[in-house]
Amino acid sequence: KRRGLPFSLELALSRVSELVGPLNCPRFCRAGQAFERCLKYAFRLCMAREGTVRCASLLKIDDDLSILLDCGWDDMFRESDVSALAEVAETVTHVLISHPDLLHLGALPYAKKRFGLDAPIYATLPVHKMGQMYLYDQYLSRHEVGEFSLFSLDDVDAVFASFKTLQYSQTVQLCDKGKTVSITPFNAGHLVGGTVWRINVDGEDVVYAVDINHRKDLHLNGANLEQIFDKPALMITSGSSSLVSPVSKQVRDREFLGSILQTLRSDGNVLLPVDTAGRVLELICLLENHWQKNQLRNYQLVLLTSVAYNTMEFAKSQLEWMNNSFTTSFEHTRTNAFSTKFMKICHSKSDLMKLPKKPRVVMASLGSMESGPARELLIDWAMTPNNLIIFTQNPVQDSLAHQLQTGLSGSVRVQISRRVPLDGKELVDYNLAQEKLMVVKEENGKEDAGGKESIVPDSFHAQSVRTSSGALARLASSANTTSAISIVEHGFKDVLIEGFVPNEDCAGPLFPFHVEKKEVDEYGEAIDESHFKVEVEEEEADMGGWDATDMEVEVDDRPTKVVSIGMTLHLRATVMLLDFEGKSDSYSMKTIIGNVGPRELVVVSGSSAAVGMLVQGVKSEDVRKVYSPGNLQYVNISSIAVSSFSLKMSEDLLGVIQLQSIGPYSVAWVQGKVEKAESEEKGEAEHLLVPVEKKFRSQHASAFVGDFSLGDLRQDLVKGGIKTELIQGVLVCDDLISIQRVGNHNEIVIQGPLSPKYYRVRDILYGQYSVCSS
Repeated sequence: KRRGLPFSLELALSRVSELVGPLNCPRFCRAGQAFERCLKYAFRLCMAREGTVRCASLLKIDDDLSILLDCGWDDMFRESDVSALAEVAETVTHVLISHPDLLHLGALPYAKKRFGLDAPIYATLPVHKMGQMYLYDQYLSRHEVGEFSLFSLDDVDAVFASFKTLQYSQTVQLCDKGKTVSITPFNAGHLVGGTVWRINVDGEDVVYAVDINHRKDLHLNGANLEQIFDKPALMITSGSSSLVSPVSKQVRDREFLGSILQTLRSDGNVLLPVDTAGRVLELICLLENHWQKNQLRNYQLVLLTSVAYNTMEFAKSQLEWMNNSFTTSFEHTRTNAFSTKFMKICHSKSDLMKLPKKPRVVMASLGSMESGPARELLIDWAMTPNNLIIFTQNPVQDSLAHQLQTGLSGSVRVQISRRVPLDGKELVDYNLAQEKLMVVKEENGKEDAGGKESIVPDSFHAQSVRTSSGALARLASSANTTSAISIVEHGFKDVLIEGFVPNEDCAGPLFPFHVEKKEVDEYGEAIDESHFKVEVEEEEADMGGWDATDMEVEVDDRPTKVVSIGMTLHLRATVMLLDFEGKSDSYSMKTIIGNVGPRELVVVSGSSAAVGMLVQGVKSEDVRKVYSPGNLQYVNISSIAVSSFSLKMSEDLLGVIQLQSIGPYSVAWVQGKVEKAESEEKGEAEHLLVPVEKKFRSQHASAFVGDFSLGDLRQDLVKGGIKTELIQGVLVCDDLISIQRVGNHNEIVIQGPLSPKYYRVRDILYGQYSVCSS
């Protein structure tokens, strides 16, 4: 901070103690008592159905800060499941989104539209981009088979416009009523851009880590919580994968690829119901690599979703968020892992039917099979014994996919719906109804305009409509007395305007003038590719039946109707379930929680059995309290003692201390006394730290803060021209001076004859630390 300006100093004594090590860190005391406060957390599950795996929770901190942790829904879209959001939506101050799938952000458009959720939303860039793809695909798929009114594409765009995107390890301060609150995202390893959130409140960490994956995938790095977090005050995690047993990836992949090839070689087709833009990327990498390795040109590999092209384009531009090998390969060879050679892209079943007839593997959405191309292909392929259906994720409860996996009785009742254009008498009746509706609207508009005073609008956006006959039209009708008087008052005469009819609300003649609106993206004004296009005669690039232009997500505005029939589907195809969900299993989660060592733990989402198993497994660990709140239940967590206190430093004290940057902290020896002073802003007493008189100051030794390895020290000594040798953990310098670690605290001991070389070695040793002195 600038010298001379007062600012708040957070004396995080416990943190400094960890940095300094065994040194005695004095606490600032007044009247013989150490300042100690207690952060109060209230945690509530915003769910309305037991056993759900979607995430939506509210974290309240000291009754001042309300953070909505995810805002998920599932593919069943039951409005009762998100009804609890109505009670808290208007009080939410911030929203943190951890993953881009429906289970973590699916209810955002609905909550913004119906409940008035208007808080800033924080997420990583891939969560923002891929989350849009999830919701676009859901709407387009639902719209094809019925009337879907929960949200529209405009609602999706509106909610994503309020996103604030962050990079991994980027800290953002949330200023709230004098508290020091910051958020930082870290890699979760489950989906691209997936996030573990650190919420730091006045030096104490709250960790939100749901649906994490510690194992490295083909396209994602694994989460590494143990190296990031150390004994946070509170950790919030999920129990959705607690019933999953650890499985070898090699065994799983071998079974997966072997079953697919066996089906293709018997002239069968393989259906993989997948999500829109999440775990499907792992399957694409696995299958594309296998196709390239074995040159399987006789079998087709297809991605079939409503937004398939956009999903792949976003994946190509997000390599920095994925496996390190992807970035390295692109930097050295310019090879993009998602520039596929064998996989073809289709956006509808009709696109798929245009491909040559070969045995094929189709990755189709939606994974729940409630709608979308996967449901259509199921109806076509389920009754053929040679075909194979592989589910790669646990299904949503009560969905068609759930029925196929749990009730393998040989048949299932399904509803087949399809949207078809109106024709014949239905189209005529629809047009007549629309014309009547327009007439009624025009009449209502005239009545409203006649009942109001004639006023020039503040902003006139309506375009004058050009008439087809080119007839003359008067500016104002003599029948409208109010308008005529208004025209006289404004000094306008009866003007004849040829070629267009002016808007009724205008006070004077306005000739049509169209202002082109320039398209703008996140990089500025959009570039028209046609200006730079060079006509070159070449063979059409193989894009899987789709040209390489950005797909406009639009809905056909022709009048249509939905036709539905029911049928019994006799299942003859083989059904398999293989775990490609990308979540840490029960044993791994217990190990991770034990290594992180949170003082208190909250387990959310998942079935009662899964949550109960995780709770029982971590109670034996060094966790003081474990909570598993029920739906709509508040949990008050107020026993988190913090050995710190916020003090305002006086200008006199600020001028004499010497702050030194040590990692993310600024550390200094401070000797002062606490006094009460009246705050100019709040008008109430606050604690002020002022200097101690010189005669009362105590002497202290310098503190060496930080740590290093003997290997790093050896490199610095060699750079300084000192010969070194490491013998059984002892670093010997020029055969005279030895440096080693001893004791339980790994204290550094330097021994040797006093000489210029000794002091030279000691100076290099001191250089490994940050020395904090008075």
